[in-house]
Amino acid sequence: MHILQLVPSLEVGGVERGVVDISRGLIARGHQVSVVSSGGPLAEALRRTGATHYELPVHKKSLFSMAACVPALASIIRTTGVDIVHARSRVPGWIGWVAALRTNRPFITTAHGFYSAQIGSRVMVWGRFVIAPSDSLGRYLIDTFNLPKARLRVIPRGVDLSEFQPQPPRKDAGPPWRIGMFGRLSEIKGHEVALRAVAALIRQGLPVKLCIAGDLPGSPQRNALAALAQSLKITDAVEWHGVRHDIPDLLASVDMVAVPSVYPESFGRAVVEAQAIGRPVVASRLGALAELVQDGQTGLSVPPGDADALANAIKRLIEDPALRERCVAAAQKRVLAEWSLDGMVDRTVSVYEECLTRPRIVVWKLSALGDVILAGPSLRAIRAHFTDSFISLVVGRKAYDVVARNPDVNEILLDPGESGPHGWRKRWQLIRRLKQDGFDLSIDLQNSRWTHIAPWLAGIPRRIGYKRKLAHLLTEPVPLPKQAMGPVPHQKHLLAAAGIPMKDERLKVWLTERESQSVDKLLQGKIRPDAKGMVGLHPGGSGRWKTKRWDIDRWAQLCDELAQRQLQVVITGGPDELDLAGELSRLAVSTPLMLIGQTSVLELAEVIRRCQVFVAHDSSPLHLASAVGTPTVAIFGPTDPRRHLPPAFTGQVIKKDVFCSPCYSPTCKTVTHACMKRIEASEVIAAVLGLLPRPCASST
Repeated sequence: MHILQLVPSLEVGGVERGVVDISRGLIARGHQVSVVSSGGPLAEALRRTGATHYELPVHKKSLFSMAACVPALASIIRTTGVDIVHARSRVPGWIGWVAALRTNRPFITTAHGFYSAQIGSRVMVWGRFVIAPSDSLGRYLIDTFNLPKARLRVIPRGVDLSEFQPQPPRKDAGPPWRIGMFGRLSEIKGHEVALRAVAALIRQGLPVKLCIAGDLPGSPQRNALAALAQSLKITDAVEWHGVRHDIPDLLASVDMVAVPSVYPESFGRAVVEAQAIGRPVVASRLGALAELVQDGQTGLSVPPGDADALANAIKRLIEDPALRERCVAAAQKRVLAEWSLDGMVDRTVSVYEECLTRPRIVVWKLSALGDVILAGPSLRAIRAHFTDSFISLVVGRKAYDVVARNPDVNEILLDPGESGPHGWRKRWQLIRRLKQDGFDLSIDLQNSRWTHIAPWLAGIPRRIGYKRKLAHLLTEPVPLPKQAMGPVPHQKHLLAAAGIPMKDERLKVWLTERESQSVDKLLQGKIRPDAKGMVGLHPGGSGRWKTKRWDIDRWAQLCDELAQRQLQVVITGGPDELDLAGELSRLAVSTPLMLIGQTSVLELAEVIRRCQVFVAHDSSPLHLASAVGTPTVAIFGPTDPRRHLPPAFTGQVIKKDVFCSPCYSPTCKTVTHACMKRIEASEVIAAVLGLLPRPCASST
């Protein structure tokens, strides 16, 4: 893998040192690492790890500067073959997010702070995965930014145990007791609290010295703290060590470490490094520090901002050698088990691999029920290719039941399918849901304007679909095949262009004992006792496509002819086709079993499964029949069976070649409806009898 990390600068700090550490670990495992920053003292240390450093002004908050960085960063991503963009701060995060979208790369973030809930911080929860170095920060991101828990990965920062090895107490341990405080000079780090605690200890007659590192001589922060030390009359009790790179030696030179932060820390690197070296720690009971220090066991915890409590804790450690030893031993054991650098790198690599090999996928198929049934082989192929991925399917509400039990799908999302402000509001909620869940790949089996727009607005980095409608919103538009194809081969062609092979084109529905019992009850006592077999007829279909329907009087003729041959005729249909039941009953001499409006989609599939032969127009029951393996007579008129016949079709197609067919029009422009009227009942009867088992087909 080639990982690109984004950080504002490479100054000496916990985040920056973490970038160097993770780079070293990734490269040791055979991965390639690039880092983009504005530069700094750690740039040379980064290069020594084998990482490549690119200097860009990604620290500047000006919108103009940020916009100027995007094309440069995108160029680096493309030309160097970056696989993943990993941002570790907000301003670089915005730049990286846009560049990742432009280059279709996965975007990951690591949150290093308890950010305020403002727009500038939100990019840090837009990563495919969001890494938090502590449970407390993870909970904060979920509560404050509505980060879905499924996208959160808690990976504590690690310590290089080869560098931070246990050190014995300093040989000249004793008065003055040296208290280390290491980190950037910032109000949130609690330096003022530490100075006041030292003043309190000195007033009690306890000789202590506060050793402060991480400052720049002459900086406003250092000047302010020096002035406070002078006012507290403890100037001689403060050592200023400036910016230091030899942190292990610095830690070994003190007797204990104080981390009195007054604002929640995302982790607390200073705590873990001190514990690894073997120095007892006093830390605020706040944020991640409360997780790192178990009070009285691996160190001492104090309320944040309480100088007296800090002074008392330091005094307790000084006066109780046995407590110091117990805390050091327990802390070192915990560091080894939970906070090693190798462990951190391994967990981070797992996140990268999950992102690249187990993408979160959304598949779109919103149209009629039959088309959703026909999407089954594509879903099976996607699951076979992405075995461990999370796959969501977006369908219309009417198609939910037929895919609800599909084992190849983890989640079904319903498309509102409504027009007007109310419908668009619901669709916007769907877009927000997709964006929050961090999908990596959109596969458009619908190829409508809406299914091109939605994944683009949701920021899904890889968007595959056919090159039609708003194809410029796709990242991988696939040219339409030049020859006519069946629906499943048509989808197979699209998936093949995306590198997803389809080996099994069979349709399938998932029936259970529930449907079997329901149909048993529905048919109980209604099947004629002398019936040689059962034939299902579906005279209806899409209400919009009345041109697909065969004349009802010929359906009635078919009913009577089959009844004369001692066959049980079952009429199926949906609740919106009840008018057909009345008309057919009026026209037919025989009395077929009317099940129109009495079955769910899956119960209809079970009824069709029990038939010896099924007869239908180009409609969803035709696909259900193929899925349950029932031989079918398919009546086609204004549509082309080459494009709509289900795979593994068993049966016979009846279609008349007229000059205007296929017209794909819901209204007959010639008014003659010749493509359907030329189909005689005798032809359909002959086809049914030809498909029946021999005993069923024999005449009475």
